[in-house]
Amino acid sequence: MGVALREGREQDFSRLREIALDAKAHWGYDRALVEDWALQGDFEPESLRARLVYVAEADGEPIGWAALIPRGEVGWLEDLWVEPAWIGRGVGRLLFEHVADQARELGAERLEWEAEPNAKGFYERMGAAYVRESEVTEWGRVLDVLGVEL
Repeated sequence: MGVALREGREQDFSRLREIALDAKAHWGYDRALVEDWALQGDFEPESLRARLVYVAEADGEPIGWAALIPRGEVGWLEDLWVEPAWIGRGVGRLLFEHVADQARELGAERLEWEAEPNAKGFYERMGAAYVRESEVTEWGRVLDVLGVEL
C-alpha cells in the first residue's frame, strides 16, 4: 500500500482540513454546507493542537488522518478522515488501529466516537458496538456513539 503513519504537525493543518472537507463531501453532502461546517472551529490550529493527531501519508503527502482525545479510561476518536481516492484501500483501518493502540498505551480501556452514518459499516468491521446516542450535533442530528473495548 505504501502508506506511512506519523504524528501530525501544525504545517499539515490546512491539508488535513481539505481532506476532511473532501471526505465529508464524498458522502453526498452539499459542498457549501460542508465548507460552512468546517469553518465552525474544529479544524482551526488551536482545536487541532488540543488533540493527538496522526497522519497517513503516501509519497510524502497526507492522504488521511485521525485524532485522539485522551479522557482517562475512554479514548475519544474525534476525527478519522480519508481522501476519497484512498477510501477502501486500508488507510482508515490503519489509522483506526493506530488510534486504538495509542489510546490503550495512554491507559484507556475503551475507544468511543460519534459515527458518521455513512461510515457505520466501516466501524462495524472494526468491531464497534452501539454505546448510546450523541447529543444533537452541529448538523442538527443525533448520531450513534460507537465503541470498542481495548
